[in-house]
Amino acid sequence: MDADTPLGKGSISACLVVRNEGAVIERCLTSLHGAVDEIILIHDGECEDATLDIAQRFGCRIFQHDLVGHSEAATVFAFDEARGEWLLAIDADEFLSASLREALRQLVCNADVNGYELLWRMWDGRRYITLNGPYKLALYRRSCVHVLGLIHCPERVDPPVVRVELQLEHRPNYNNFTLRTMLTKWRRWARIHARELTSDFSTLPKFNWDESDWPARRRLLNRLSPVMVLPSVPLVFLVNVVRSRDVYSARENIRMARGQALYAGMVQFYVAKYVYGAKRDSDTATEPPLP
Repeated sequence: MDADTPLGKGSISACLVVRNEGAVIERCLTSLHGAVDEIILIHDGECEDATLDIAQRFGCRIFQHDLVGHSEAATVFAFDEARGEWLLAIDADEFLSASLREALRQLVCNADVNGYELLWRMWDGRRYITLNGPYKLALYRRSCVHVLGLIHCPERVDPPVVRVELQLEHRPNYNNFTLRTMLTKWRRWARIHARELTSDFSTLPKFNWDESDWPARRRLLNRLSPVMVLPSVPLVFLVNVVRSRDVYSARENIRMARGQALYAGMVQFYVAKYVYGAKRDSDTATEPPLP
């Protein structure tokens, strides 16, 4: 079939953006095999392990891009390349639970729904630490999703969007919420995030995105960034504590909210640094990722 030919009604394109995920990618692709109509895999930068060899065995449509340092930019490309009516956005360290795999075709046959939020329990490297959430918007009609290729910018999906008790398993090989991770991986993300928030909006990749410039709120936050660094930490902490009080235990809720607050503070710090004249880090995107 031609690469530009749509796959038809009810078809599903699984889209992955990965970087050196040889340790976990086979588990993900095994869960997708036979459950979706095509798998589009974008590798961020040069591959240094067996990721692409494994992907070839599963018949993925493989693309390699210059290193960016996050998945959202390449997600736009993957969605452009997708031929399915529905898109399943999935990471290499995620995989379909048995119940989700079994129900997937039934979900996309519902003409009254444009997107699904899937149960996405939190994993600390050894076990799940949540039971009732959170949920991740990961399955949607291609024609109804809107994506800005900005790091950590969530997709927008035209309603109706339905939450289902079907789990998208997420099991990274490490704990994403340790202090070490926050000071390395999260800090690198914060620099990328700030660099993109202070960039020319027209340079960001977009899929079905209507806005042509940064919203007034974003421009104001950039201008006020030096005085927002410290206030953003307690504000984001309180918002996340309230928002997630039914998802986590009290202890885990505080830990998760603390992490989000520290990240927000780091982003604001680097935004202030970039807006007010400091030279941007030239190696932001090329720092080696965590194993």
